[in-house]
Amino acid sequence: MAKRRESSGFEKKTRDPCDLNTSSLDSFAWSTQSIVSSLLKDRYVQIIVILTFTGFLLRFYNISFNSLWLDEAMTYHFASLPYSELWGSLETGAEFNPPLFYLIESLMLHFGNSEAILRTIPALAGTLLIPVFFLLGKEFKDKNSGIICATLATFSIFLLYYSQEARAYTLALLFASLAILLFFMGLTRNQVSHWVLCGVFSGLALWTHFYTALIPGILLFFGSFFIIFDKEKKKEYMKNLGIFLVSFIVITLPLIIVTFDLFLKRTAVSPTYGLSGIIVLIYAIPALLGGDLLLVGILSILFIIGIIWCLYEERKKGIFLLFGIVTIFLMSYFISFKMPFELRFFYIMIPFLFLGIAYSTRIFCHIFKKRMVVLILIIGIALLHVPLLVTTYTVYTKENWRDFSHEFENYTNDGDVVVLMPAYLHYPFNYYYDPLMDNTTQIGASNIRELEEAVRDYQGKRIYFILTRDISASEPSGASIEWLEQNSRFIGEYTGIYLFQVG
Repeated sequence: MAKRRESSGFEKKTRDPCDLNTSSLDSFAWSTQSIVSSLLKDRYVQIIVILTFTGFLLRFYNISFNSLWLDEAMTYHFASLPYSELWGSLETGAEFNPPLFYLIESLMLHFGNSEAILRTIPALAGTLLIPVFFLLGKEFKDKNSGIICATLATFSIFLLYYSQEARAYTLALLFASLAILLFFMGLTRNQVSHWVLCGVFSGLALWTHFYTALIPGILLFFGSFFIIFDKEKKKEYMKNLGIFLVSFIVITLPLIIVTFDLFLKRTAVSPTYGLSGIIVLIYAIPALLGGDLLLVGILSILFIIGIIWCLYEERKKGIFLLFGIVTIFLMSYFISFKMPFELRFFYIMIPFLFLGIAYSTRIFCHIFKKRMVVLILIIGIALLHVPLLVTTYTVYTKENWRDFSHEFENYTNDGDVVVLMPAYLHYPFNYYYDPLMDNTTQIGASNIRELEEAVRDYQGKRIYFILTRDISASEPSGASIEWLEQNSRFIGEYTGIYLFQVG
């Protein structure tokens, strides 16, 4: 029998048994008094502050531990260029990444060019993802979903790794996540500003990294789902999606033209490195969730539970998460055959994964009806990541050009010749090593022909050959490696950097 209604005619509201706040709070307003009150009374705000501060420490602690590797050294190179040259490198295909991140990094160079300074923007972006993911989870469902999303963002090994790398991934993810957040805010509040900002942040994401182009595509396609199946609000959805699309095009118009030409150049030849085919799909989720078998297993189970419950409670939202993940999977699978593909490109899947995992709190709260459920999940997620966090700061995960260059100076004498293979290794090597100071001659070789020319040109001199696995990308045949094995002396290997000597 239905419960008796109050005399006012409204149903009596029941409190969420998993709400971390023990009493009702005053509505929030942007004032000093309201902010202080939230910090003192609102447990969600308190936890977000703790998580954000923790995330900040994790991202900036020992941020210079790894030396710059090739891609980071390329960031330093392009950030050092005048804008006209940077844009020119994009137009000619010398660089395949959009310029926004490089422009921001160029501003950071006014403070110096150390590893820490070059990695500051990714670390800050990675820290800001924590409150953004809270808002995203809160907007998607509720504060408990938001707090779990924020916890995952705080301790994510994947996000921590790329927050300490001078590349665009965390900044691009920040913009993409804001676009998704504003998309859902636009659906629930129907304000023009939300749709405009959704287009703006989608555009900024594309200006930061090209792979984020999938995000506005997913949002627009899913928005079309409402146009087709919600006849009553069809015109409203069409107008809002139109505002979103126009804002996106206005922001990205100069880039869209270049992007299409770059894609044609990038896919003109078969990739010589990276992953392709079904292996891309197999390793994607483990890579995003941290790689550890126990961690990946538990988070995957939570994701499956969350998706099933989301489809049960709110089918459209469940379809949105599945559609986003499947779309990224399928596009990545086909793109991997056309251009060099790395698992890190799946970073744009993280919002969909984390939202699915966070939604699992709904069924646990439904079953146990205790706020301890949320606290246990927060603590459990943090503890699961601790063993991996320890190794993050103690094991080199990149080629250590810093220590190698210092040791290499002990091998050389005045007049020696240094051959870098492939030639573009001079970007990370010369960040730490100065051939003028060491009185050596440095050249580059990217194939067997250039290697043999170097040996002929400097016959009678002692020649050192420095190479990494990148030589397989510039020369897939392996002819240079075979030549070195037969005609030179192997000195040693240091964190993926190989040293050979002739003469």
